[in-house]
Amino acid sequence: MIAPLAVAALVALLAGSAPVLQRRRVARARVRRGGLLVGAVAMMLGSAVALAPDAAASKPDRMPAPIGNSNTFPAGIACPFTLRTELVGGNQVLTSYDDGRFHATGRHLDLLTNVDSGATTRLDLQGSLDFVLTANGGSIIRASGMTSFLFFPGDAGPGDTQTGRMYLFVGHFVATSDPSGTVTSFTSSGSSQDVCAMLS
Repeated sequence: MIAPLAVAALVALLAGSAPVLQRRRVARARVRRGGLLVGAVAMMLGSAVALAPDAAASKPDRMPAPIGNSNTFPAGIACPFTLRTELVGGNQVLTSYDDGRFHATGRHLDLLTNVDSGATTRLDLQGSLDFVLTANGGSIIRASGMTSFLFFPGDAGPGDTQTGRMYLFVGHFVATSDPSGTVTSFTSSGSSQDVCAMLS
């Protein structure tokens, strides 16, 4: 099952297309709490599983990222304020494989809004993201290009690990999570910028 971290990881690429809400478990499935693509990926994966015929199980499922998908994160989950993300454009394609791998590539335009103040910013993200399950039930996400990633409270990564935060990365990053979806290791090369600070 790819859904969990792949979904959340995708959120990292699709700011506006992922309900990467709090630390969660959905029907005993790990749902990565990072990145902004989670919702789009969850919808894509759910649709692919529900609609795909058994005979096509070995063929990858591909779909365009759902333009117009949005998510709202309560204050403290993604930023100190209530954050709304919306995928407003792009050509990103999401691909899932029956062995649990997930791949996202292409361009996506995300509109981020500080709901409390009304401040907005657009992120023109372009890159690739790969999600792979690990033997212990965790996962590894590798991303390159201009991508974003949402860190929930307790996740390893830049900034204060006790709070939710979102960062924009230009370059590469690798996030490793445990079976519960908590990011236990995070490394990046290139530059990074605090998205929450951009909206404060």
